[in-house]
Amino acid sequence: MKKFPLADGPTVFGHLFYTTAMLYDRREQAPFPPVNIYCCRDKVLVQALLPGINLDAVHITLGNDSLILEGCVLRRKGHYLHEERYSGRFRRSVVLGTPVLPQAEVSLRNGILQIELKRRT
Repeated sequence: MKKFPLADGPTVFGHLFYTTAMLYDRREQAPFPPVNIYCCRDKVLVQALLPGINLDAVHITLGNDSLILEGCVLRRKGHYLHEERYSGRFRRSVVLGTPVLPQAEVSLRNGILQIELKRRT
C-alpha cells in the first residue's frame, strides 16, 4: 500500500479537505435554519430545525408565495473549546411554490418548528 504525505492535513488526490487549523465561523452557516418543505394534496408542511429556541422567539411572516422565519439563537456564556452550533440573529425566506391560506398551525417540539398551511384551491 502506497503512503501519501500529509500537507497540513489529510488529502484526497492531492487536494486538502480538512485541517485542524480551520476556523469555524458561525456566520458561514447560511442558510439557517435548515428547512424541509412538503407539498401534499391539500396542505404545505414546513419543518425548520431550531434547536435550543422557544416558539415565542420565532417571528413567522407569510408573504405572497414565501414564508419568512426570523429570530435569535442566544449564545451561552463561557469559554468554548469547540463551537459549531449557530448563534445570533437569523432571517430565512423560503419560496413555497404554491398559493396558501394565511392561517397556519404552528408547533415547536424537540427542536423542530412545524408550520402547516392549507393550500388555496
